[in-house]
Amino acid sequence: MNNKFIPIISVFMTISLIVFVTLQFYWLKNYYVALEQEFSNKVYSALENTSKNVAEIEAEKLFNENYANLRDNVKANSKKPSLTTIQQTQDSGTQKSIVYYRNIIETQQLPLSKRGDSLLLTKMYTDDAAYTVKRDTSQRELLTSEINQDIETGDYNFKEFLKVNGNNLPISKRVDPKILDSVITKELRMKGITSDFGYGVSDKNNKLTNIVNKVFKEKKDTNSYSYPLFTDTKDRTLYTLALVFPKKEYSLAMNNWPMLLGTFLSLLTILGIYIISINYMMRQKKLAEVKTDFINNMSHEFKTPLATISVATDSLANDKIATNPDKVKYYSNLIKQENLRMKKQVENVLNMSKLERNEVELFLRETNVRELIKKTTESFNLIIQQRNGKLTQEFNATHYNFKIDEFHISNMLVNLLDNANKYSPEAPEISIKTKNEGLWYVLEISDKGMGMETHNKTKIFEKFFREETGNIHNVKGQGLGLSYVKKIVELHKGVIIVESEKELGSKFIIKLPMA
Repeated sequence: MNNKFIPIISVFMTISLIVFVTLQFYWLKNYYVALEQEFSNKVYSALENTSKNVAEIEAEKLFNENYANLRDNVKANSKKPSLTTIQQTQDSGTQKSIVYYRNIIETQQLPLSKRGDSLLLTKMYTDDAAYTVKRDTSQRELLTSEINQDIETGDYNFKEFLKVNGNNLPISKRVDPKILDSVITKELRMKGITSDFGYGVSDKNNKLTNIVNKVFKEKKDTNSYSYPLFTDTKDRTLYTLALVFPKKEYSLAMNNWPMLLGTFLSLLTILGIYIISINYMMRQKKLAEVKTDFINNMSHEFKTPLATISVATDSLANDKIATNPDKVKYYSNLIKQENLRMKKQVENVLNMSKLERNEVELFLRETNVRELIKKTTESFNLIIQQRNGKLTQEFNATHYNFKIDEFHISNMLVNLLDNANKYSPEAPEISIKTKNEGLWYVLEISDKGMGMETHNKTKIFEKFFREETGNIHNVKGQGLGLSYVKKIVELHKGVIIVESEKELGSKFIIKLPMA
């Protein structure tokens, strides 16, 4: 992918994600509003049924307490004033239908107290019948005793209605808190609402009565649902029943958790894919840039020794130099040195490639690490001296025989010393110290060179990364040395720590387990 398109694609992906997430939250908001509306409808329906049931329970209770023997036989009311409606329907044939409806309505005001409270008792008796007679009225039908008895006496249906007119009755005598709680619970369960609730009854002045539970007292300031509980003769509200649901949001969420969980997981998945995709594209862009930089650096690293070898080869072809043994030896050593330099560059790349594929196998054996360090630093000390530098060694470790891979540990030391030398602009001052910390063998390599920025201390172990100033690398290299060092230390189950300050130098601390 062309690196120029990556920022453009990232912008469009970000815009698309923002639009999608915004729409999802908008949908969730509307969905929640719909859930709240449905919840409110169920609560108000339960309140309405509760109000009716409580009124019926109250009326029946007061009637049974005061007028249990008042009901009379239905047929005893047959002589009372009645209303009879007769309707005739005549068809085009020889028959006509007679339908009649007769009812008896009786109302009574049954006193409950001297202050005007009463029970309104309404009794209704109904009787209806339908007959078919011949259209020809010249021939009368015989009025049988069965028909006459049916018309005269009737087979009455009985209905009875009760209403309490209790403007002055105290609320404590009109409703039992336990019964009210039971009725509310039943009605809410029938509507599918299982959330905890609080209830309270207020008078017509909105003052809370003693018919209230603990939950309502604690949460009375939250959003409540109210409905008239008792009314007077003119249907004006005397008392109001109110409900609160402290865990309404939790209840709504739990009742709809599959939908909400699915939406949340889809959002999380899309967000994760977006982050991974953007990160992957940025890494690819960075990797492409780093590889280009790596190729340029490698070209430089190979160009210099190749040019030196070419010059040395041409010099050896010169008759004057060819006859001078000292010159021949000098140029031969020069060719060998530059050849070894190129070989080292190739080996670094190949070693890193093997490490990335986990193909490197350590050959561990018991080694005198102190002697290995001394041997490695002897050859490197010559390079330091050529720059008028100084390499000091301080061996404080008393236990230094343990299993390591000599080849890779030597390469690790060379890489660290080479870095300390390259990043020391003036005469290098490099120090090597060793010590024991429990079962750890600790090796410290420090310099007084350029140091590094704080934010680069975690990046220096990345492959191809090199400390730079602006866009110009001040020190040539492939950016593989420290990455190789870190992997070798990790393969030995060790730890590497870097301490550095800009212009004050760097210290690398390697801890290798001796067990």
